Amino acid sequence: MKLIQKQGFNKKEFELIDDTLLIKTKTHGDYKEWTVRVENIGDTKYYQSGTKLGVNIVGGFFALFVLFVIIAFILDKHKAENLWTMIGIVAIFGSFSTLFLLIPKKRELHIIGGSTQITFFPDSPNKEEVDIFVNELICRSKKILLDKYGMVDPDLPEETQMNQLNWLKNRNLIENDKPPSQKVVMFV
Repeated sequence: MKLIQKQGFNKKEFELIDDTLLIKTKTHGDYKEWTVRVENIGDTKYYQSGTKLGVNIVGGFFALFVLFVIIAFILDKHKAENLWTMIGIVAIFGSFSTLFLLIPKKRELHIIGGSTQITFFPDSPNKEEVDIFVNELICRSKKILLDKYGMVDPDLPEETQMNQLNWLKNRNLIENDKPPSQKVVMFV
């Protein structure tokens, strides 16, 4: 199962292979690649969103400055002498304005609760694909943990097994849904 994401100049690629997640990230000339064991991934989704207010204000300021320069040039009697100056100013500040206004809003989805945190772009390529991938990742993580720590192993001390079951219960992977009269008691 594979998920490829892009946000601005950032690119992330996730590939789920059995009990391993391969992650590749590419940002502003930086490339990273690593693997994470699925059992180390948590099961809680945490959404984070930034604001573009400051960036939009700066971009709007540059756009207004470009507009002011163009109006001043139109009203100027010596247009021929100032043509290249106006073109240079409009090109420089127009590109700044465009750059600031096109910066994407920071939106991230974090999977937390395990020993490793994974970050996704929640809208890339679309919300449905991200939800399917993240839910599959969380399901596999839970299954691996249950298979690994939820089984009774006669070679392990009872205290260790009880600690493992308590840990699974604290992570909400197992529930104590039986009334006290129906609990199973183990005698050694």
